[in-house]
Amino acid sequence: MKELPLSSPRSQYARRFIIASTLELRSWPMDKLLRSFVWTAALILIACQAVLAPVLAQDAKLKKEELDQLLAPIALYPDDLLTNVLMASTYPLDVVQAARWRKEPANAKLKGDALVNALEPKDWDPSIKALVQFPDVLEMMSDKLEWTQKLGDAFLAQQDEVMDQIQFLRQKAEAAGNLKSNKQQTVSMQEGEESGQPVIAIEPADPDTVYVPVYQPAVYGEWWYPDYPPYYWPYAGAAYVNHYFWGTGIAIAAGIWGWNHCDWRHHDINVDVNKWNNINANRSKITSGKWEHSPARRGPVPYKNKEVRDKFKQADRGPAAKKDFRGYDADRSKIEAKLKATDQKALQGKKGEAAREKIQGKGPDLNKARQADRGAVKKPSPAALDVKRGADVKKYSDRGQASRKAMSSNRSGPKAASRGGQHGGTAHRGGGGHRGGGGRGGGRRR
Repeated sequence: MKELPLSSPRSQYARRFIIASTLELRSWPMDKLLRSFVWTAALILIACQAVLAPVLAQDAKLKKEELDQLLAPIALYPDDLLTNVLMASTYPLDVVQAARWRKEPANAKLKGDALVNALEPKDWDPSIKALVQFPDVLEMMSDKLEWTQKLGDAFLAQQDEVMDQIQFLRQKAEAAGNLKSNKQQTVSMQEGEESGQPVIAIEPADPDTVYVPVYQPAVYGEWWYPDYPPYYWPYAGAAYVNHYFWGTGIAIAAGIWGWNHCDWRHHDINVDVNKWNNINANRSKITSGKWEHSPARRGPVPYKNKEVRDKFKQADRGPAAKKDFRGYDADRSKIEAKLKATDQKALQGKKGEAAREKIQGKGPDLNKARQADRGAVKKPSPAALDVKRGADVKKYSDRGQASRKAMSSNRSGPKAASRGGQHGGTAHRGGGGHRGGGGRGGGRRR
């Protein structure tokens, strides 16, 4: 910055201001100075909080009350279904795409081996493919996208705490007398951590049929965090029994099910490597028996927690990831835009395939189309091709010359012009026209 000369007016004004301010502060009582300092410090602190709050909130982990609020709708799911929901929530883009795919009429009817075969070419995580069997769960995760992303972020950043709070919620439901074995599920106690309580496992009563429980928050008893009420989405069209809504059981497809198991004691999800690799045939294989998140499958969806970002090095995953790294959030518009582009490619592929089939196998149809195109060309009217005879052309030419001569003679004097103006309005074929053109010198026809 350029220094001001000591003799300049601005420099002198600045010195006078500093001296005056210093003398004013010296005249203040000590308590007034202290109050001024405290207010200044408070304003600075508030300003810093306003700037840093979004960053701190993004990197902060969820508190127990927030985890309980988030996990309440799914904590009482059967273990295998629950773990698939937890894993799938870390890939929200695939969740939305799979939900839309499942809604298509041709896909909504698929079951068993037919569903497995239809899913084979899809480049989705096996947890996503497993959830396609449960369209209501998949649709809920797609519609409640903010909740899904929040769940996935929490599971990636706080896997141990998430699993502990699920057990806490199950214990609450069990203590309230609302978690018992029935015809839909089997509830059992298993050995927990060496110094901890036994864990509660929930499994289908019939291994080949899975029921999805939808329940009211009252299933846990009186909620212990009034400021953090649990998420709850009612389920219509199901039998209501003791706070639970039980829908129809889902006959599972063995080809995409049964490859994961919840290890509550070690806070892990065990994976059957062979089954996993069979589901992901012709793709990258895994060798670890423990589930691990794949950042390559997540796409442009950002990680909220800094530790998770550092772990998966999202900042090094290209321009889109760098944009997300600076604090952009993945909202539905981004995911819908991605899916729209995917749908457009599929539509273009279908159009190309249809065109090839028409050319290769439907020659007559192609000829008919060409004939129809020729017939659709607009033909000119006969009047457009009407050529006048030579005598007519000469006649019209002579009349034009006569009209031009009359116009030039009228311009020669004011009287002629006046006369033409008086009578031109009644002319019909004079050099003017129908509407008073003679008034400009056309004259009457003699």
